[in-house]
Amino acid sequence: MEGYILDVYAGAVRVGTLGYDQVQDAFQFDYDAAWLAWPSRYPLSPHLPLEGGAAPQAIRRFLENLLPEGEALVVAANDARVARNNVFGLLRHLGHETAGALSFIAAGQVPAEQEPLRRHLAFEELQARIDNRANEPFNRWDGKVRMSIAGHQDKLLVAIEEDQLFLVDGVLSSTHILKPEPAREHTRFMVANEHFCMQLANRISMRRWKAPCAAQVSILRVPSPVLSIERFDRRRTPDGVERLHIIDGCQALDLSVSAKYERNVGDQPEVRHIRDGASFEKLGTLRPGFVEPALGMQRLVLWAVTTLLFGNSDSHGKNVSFFVNRTGLTPTPLYDLVSVVQYAGFHHDLAMAFGDEFELEAVRSFALADFCIRMGIERRYFARELTRLCELALREAPTQAADPAYKGEEVAFVKGLAQFVATRAQALLAMARDIPKFTADNF
Repeated sequence: MEGYILDVYAGAVRVGTLGYDQVQDAFQFDYDAAWLAWPSRYPLSPHLPLEGGAAPQAIRRFLENLLPEGEALVVAANDARVARNNVFGLLRHLGHETAGALSFIAAGQVPAEQEPLRRHLAFEELQARIDNRANEPFNRWDGKVRMSIAGHQDKLLVAIEEDQLFLVDGVLSSTHILKPEPAREHTRFMVANEHFCMQLANRISMRRWKAPCAAQVSILRVPSPVLSIERFDRRRTPDGVERLHIIDGCQALDLSVSAKYERNVGDQPEVRHIRDGASFEKLGTLRPGFVEPALGMQRLVLWAVTTLLFGNSDSHGKNVSFFVNRTGLTPTPLYDLVSVVQYAGFHHDLAMAFGDEFELEAVRSFALADFCIRMGIERRYFARELTRLCELALREAPTQAADPAYKGEEVAFVKGLAQFVATRAQALLAMARDIPKFTADNF
């Protein structure tokens, strides 16, 4: 297996060794003895237990979910001169800073030996790269691919210090994710859209629980709008930036990236009955592994309600994540909250059904009651929570739309978005009172 070994670190601590057998096309992961003896040790996922014995396919699925998707994956594979399905080769090339705490390093090296690199990124340079995306991939900077986090959209990992942007490498960690406006004309105002949804979710959460529920976001003007997202898997310390371990919903459920949608083989008539991908029902099975089960389910309920309020039809299994520690899982702040239904060019069927309904307008009180049964949630509780959250959405949406962060044509767009949320909230309020009326015989 010479040459097919990577050491896996969480910060400066060696977690274990990843091996790959090319002949068998199989992965093996072994935890380091020192990691197993560490009082704060934790498994990398519920399906990579500390006692070992993880199936090679479970290891592969965990690793695949660390990689980018779509065009970003194509660029990364070309840059590494490996095939797109060469998980080991891609991790060797990209794995220095993934989502969460892990870094994948050539065997025998240690993170402390990696030279710290920090380069200032001026707004003018960022704008030039945004303008030139048709000729040069946005995730390739200084002659190498920099994006090592999952997802389709253009992203750039940066460190932000005193309002200055820096590209960092080596032992240094990024603190923010930058997402420029998509290049496609039919997705105008995506930055304002995501900012509005994220901030509105936080406004609702602050009113309901006196704590934010979503990642912190802001809009940079470079001068094009760029969404700046503070990484919740990073924590500033007196010594620098600490990486926190997280896994996404697919990793928590031991699903491949191809199963992030509930209808994992598509929604064509002949296969739409196949629903083996990520679902609310499957996510509900994670409850016993939550550090605080009631709080964990509360966060999943909030995420589900934002899907209905915002028309976020792309709320799939990789758009929900969990912190991992020795005692279990805790949902992370919400992210990627977008009103996808604002764009005609996008698929509007829901990524995960409520009951048996995949169309937003078809989700009514019976489907919501069915959703509760499948998730293991008490229906009266859900009806009360839905009512409170919708009432807060009605109050907070106009306030968020008046945020001076929005400029020019964005102002009219977010006002329309606020009205859409208000209409959705009124419709859901009318359904809420009927949710507890259904009996077990109805299902």
